[in-house]
Amino acid sequence: MNTESSRNYLIDIETYTVEDFQSDFDNLMSRVEKGEHIMITDGECSAVLVPAEDEIVKIYTELNNEAS
Repeated sequence: MNTESSRNYLIDIETYTVEDFQSDFDNLMSRVEKGEHIMITDGECSAVLVPAEDEIVKIYTELNNEAS
């Protein structure tokens, strides 16, 4: 498993390949739900998973009528 640590805005982010993320999905999602930040990469930064915070969800749902 690729677990390169990188610093971004003073937050430790572990980086995983798309393949590693897919094979360890349940574990990685559980870690994000507990507060960790995880980067998924296909050679470049493809996505960063962060825990949903109540305020962020509220802002999104208030600004996006299609969200539920």
